[in-house]
Amino acid sequence: MTSSSEDIQKHQTQTLRHNLRIKRRQLSKIKQYQHSQRISQRIVQSDTYKYARHIAVYLAADGEVDLSFLISKMHQQGKKCYLPVITSRQEGLIGFAPYETHTRLTKNCFAILEPIYQKKQIKTAKQMDIVLAPLVAFDNQGNRMGMGGGYYDRALKHLKTATIKPKFIGIAHELQRVSELQVHSWDIALNAIVTEHCFEFFNSTAQTM
Repeated sequence: MTSSSEDIQKHQTQTLRHNLRIKRRQLSKIKQYQHSQRISQRIVQSDTYKYARHIAVYLAADGEVDLSFLISKMHQQGKKCYLPVITSRQEGLIGFAPYETHTRLTKNCFAILEPIYQKKQIKTAKQMDIVLAPLVAFDNQGNRMGMGGGYYDRALKHLKTATIKPKFIGIAHELQRVSELQVHSWDIALNAIVTEHCFEFFNSTAQTM
């Protein structure tokens, strides 16, 4: 690929990311609430969730789907809840720290809230049953566009060569669906997507909701 075509693709990606971030921020508070409730309910009612114990979630920002209802259910039901924490900004690495009702939070280098933790508490993605991840865009093949930092791709790179835990599930508004995304060698595809319209698995007919 020539540098000019690479530049064009990079520009297209940046434009798509910018436009979809605006679209999700422009959703009304009522729509945001409705989508968040429907998505959380779809997850709670799924077999995937029912049989999972260790689940990574996130705290919504920038118009992302709010998982507060789901997190409350997890705490009520005794599920182990975790939030991503940046363990090395230089290397672009994240781990997952426990998130309980009394957990204190602090802002990280991106002004995103994460738990105050001790190093021994950190879990890897391999120790999760499910990783629920926000995204900017997704396509019908299960490809995901994030914010561009590659943190989830690095955390889940083992899924490239092994069919093991966790289930990598994207959380999005349906308006974030596109027909096709540009894919890079380091991108980790989703096992499933949950929107206000569906709980959809990719590349497998064996999975159930």
